[in-house]
Amino acid sequence: MLLSVGQVQAQTVDILAADQIVRDPAITEAQRLLGNVQLGHQDGVLHCDSAWRFDDGVVEVFGEVRMEHPPSTVLLADYIGLKPDDDWVEARGEVQLDHEGSTLTSPSLRYQMNSKQARYTEGARITDDGWTVTSQTGLYFAEAELFQLGGDVLAVSDRDTLRSDSLHWVKPDDHYTFLGPTTWHSPEFEFTCQAGDLLLNTEDDDMRPTGWLAGTVRVADGAGTVEGDSLRFGEQVHEAHGHVRLASADDQTVAHGQRAEQHLADSLDLVFGNAAHPAWLRQVDGEDTLHISGLELRRAPNLLTVVDSVWMDSEDLQGVGDSLVWDDRLGQIDVFGSPRLWSHMDLLSGDSLTMFLDDNRPELLWMRGHAVVLSPANDTLSHRISGRTLDAHFVEGQLDLVDVLGNGQLSYFMVPEPGQDGDVRVNQAVCSQVSLNVKDNAMVGVALSQSPEGGIRTVGEGFDLAPFQVPLRPVNPPWETSEQEDLAD
Repeated sequence: MLLSVGQVQAQTVDILAADQIVRDPAITEAQRLLGNVQLGHQDGVLHCDSAWRFDDGVVEVFGEVRMEHPPSTVLLADYIGLKPDDDWVEARGEVQLDHEGSTLTSPSLRYQMNSKQARYTEGARITDDGWTVTSQTGLYFAEAELFQLGGDVLAVSDRDTLRSDSLHWVKPDDHYTFLGPTTWHSPEFEFTCQAGDLLLNTEDDDMRPTGWLAGTVRVADGAGTVEGDSLRFGEQVHEAHGHVRLASADDQTVAHGQRAEQHLADSLDLVFGNAAHPAWLRQVDGEDTLHISGLELRRAPNLLTVVDSVWMDSEDLQGVGDSLVWDDRLGQIDVFGSPRLWSHMDLLSGDSLTMFLDDNRPELLWMRGHAVVLSPANDTLSHRISGRTLDAHFVEGQLDLVDVLGNGQLSYFMVPEPGQDGDVRVNQAVCSQVSLNVKDNAMVGVALSQSPEGGIRTVGEGFDLAPFQVPLRPVNPPWETSEQEDLAD
């Protein structure tokens, strides 16, 4: 409901001119004014073809009514009624209100002369400084250029289109208060929301708003889109809360989280998750897709940092760690905090990891400090190679060659073929360097160099099998459920 408060004054109407004034008590207790009628009302003048002036002070005017309200307001109608105890003028029939270049047209309206405000309930069309505004109900403050609009609101200019269920708009300040579902489209900026309050300069190509939006919010500009339950636009920092989704303009990079911050000065995006719902990122490059999740994502130009409980996944690799830094310019990912990386059935681990990518596919991997490779020998045992450092080489994203350097240790299991009798034996050796050849995701050869020493023994009771078993990779990463929700949408 649109409300306004105005002083109620007794109406006084003076007869300024008329070709004829008649009164017939047999017909009505009223004066009838005919021909070139002019009436004075407050500081306005009414021109009409005819009028009735009743003894109770009510005045009704008819026929091409024109009310001039200095200095620059004109009201046109087929009928205008004035009551002595009502400060509002009632106009009906092809009503038009003109004020300093603004025009309101409506089947009917009520106009208050003291404040120059117009109220309508049967729909209206307002043209004002390049804008055309329509709505079912409204209150228009002409001098303040304030619109209080409700019901199928549509505002259109050469560049912008605004649709809303209900809004207040202070046009000189570009101040908008949205009281119902709203959409805005312009060449540089668009959004949808259920409610909000924004200061928005529509003449600024940068279109940098301040204020807030709430209720299934989506904002898009040339850089991409932001979605969330609510958004706050600040001078230096924008914030999004609840089911946040940040996407690049081409939708190839998408981040999800529970909360996000955009720092304008240094083009830094922060995306936050929690233990139950980690933040995560999807990066699409051609046919390859890389997912990364953690409790906090920090995106700067060409640089991504992931903090706490890192989990990454691509078509060929899955890995975990404590923190991650991805330099997109170098195509390099560094993972810290005892990272582990699964390549199909093989596990590579160490104190730190550096991986070089080409189109989101691995080309080269470095493991530094306590490097270990586990490669399945059968369903329960894995060959184990360890050393100080590890270099892994990939061909078309597939693991091809692994070199382990410094204090190399090899445990290679010899398992009887299915249906054959025999003991499981293990070849254990130490050397300075071990090379592991992989084909079709299986180890096909091992080479030891620089003074290898060792021997073969039977795996029997008392043999500790724990170091030779591949830990299960994480299951149900956060993007599985979220991606399904995206597809459902």
